[in-house]
Amino acid sequence: MLNQRDLTGGSYNNCKFNAVNQNIIQGEIKEIAVSEVNFPYDIPNIQVGPGGPGSAGSTNIFYLNLLDVAGGTVEYTLEIVLPIGFYTGLELAAAIDIAILAAAVEDGIPNAADNVPRCGYVESSNVFAFDAPLNPAAEFRGVWQFSSNYTFPQGNAGSTNTLGKDIFSLMGFSPNQNPLHDIDETPGSDPFPFVADSAAPLVYTQYIDICSPQLCKFQYFRDGSTTNLARRSDVICRLYIANNVATSGPPDGTRPFVINRQYQNARIMRWTADNSVGTIDIQLYDDVGQPLLYKWTPRPYQITFNCYERSMGYGGGGDSSDDDKPRRHAAYKERNTSQAWANLRK
Repeated sequence: MLNQRDLTGGSYNNCKFNAVNQNIIQGEIKEIAVSEVNFPYDIPNIQVGPGGPGSAGSTNIFYLNLLDVAGGTVEYTLEIVLPIGFYTGLELAAAIDIAILAAAVEDGIPNAADNVPRCGYVESSNVFAFDAPLNPAAEFRGVWQFSSNYTFPQGNAGSTNTLGKDIFSLMGFSPNQNPLHDIDETPGSDPFPFVADSAAPLVYTQYIDICSPQLCKFQYFRDGSTTNLARRSDVICRLYIANNVATSGPPDGTRPFVINRQYQNARIMRWTADNSVGTIDIQLYDDVGQPLLYKWTPRPYQITFNCYERSMGYGGGGDSSDDDKPRRHAAYKERNTSQAWANLRK
């Protein structure tokens, strides 16, 4: 039974565990599997990265540039900054509208409510869109450029990152979309509304890969993923950000909650016979294969492992006459796991 609060080294997303003057798991261990994970999900979907505003992992900032159509110069640059916190789609759209208006007033745009784009959200389809200014003056009928540190890095006034996420990616916008929009048909731009390519994920990460190079070091098989950015090795379990029970209320991940997951078909990690487990390392990765960055104060998580002892019979070192004899220690679904390892050793 592992508790993150007991770490002896490292950090929340890269823990090291050592028992003092003893092994963590003592015995002749043949196989190890994750049985249960209790994970408090405290990750705000709108947050500042560990390096500060605009740094990798930041989802609370984007920019709006008003371009002069004739000269192509930037007339106004609005830095849109949102308060850190958990947001549903409706709450996020409302907060973006407030932040755009505040940035426009600070930058000296007259009649700001009439002259800047507005953010909308359709709850039934879970789609965000930016609408044209309500009643723009002539000088504000130029091209509005949306920019951010990942999805639309061109024209971004802040730093860029390669994390694969920012506020626009959480809203369902994709890098393939044109970030230039205006009311008129200006060459190189698209007309409003600026509608997101897909439904909004809203959650900061759609799953967490819990990895351990130490526990997976004897595996024959490497992991795989259709996500090119995702980590592809040493995964002991994938924790999806979802409640096991269908419930009404805010979408999972838009409020803090606790994930309790029991793995009915857990991954079996091969261990060497006659060998105890002296150390364990646990690493957390997000849905784009990056270490789970954090600047909030997370509650500790817990992991329960099932450890299977070395037994006689197939895979246990006995002769063939032992195969049908009852064993004192039978691994979880042993005919599917231990027999597979025995076959591989042949």
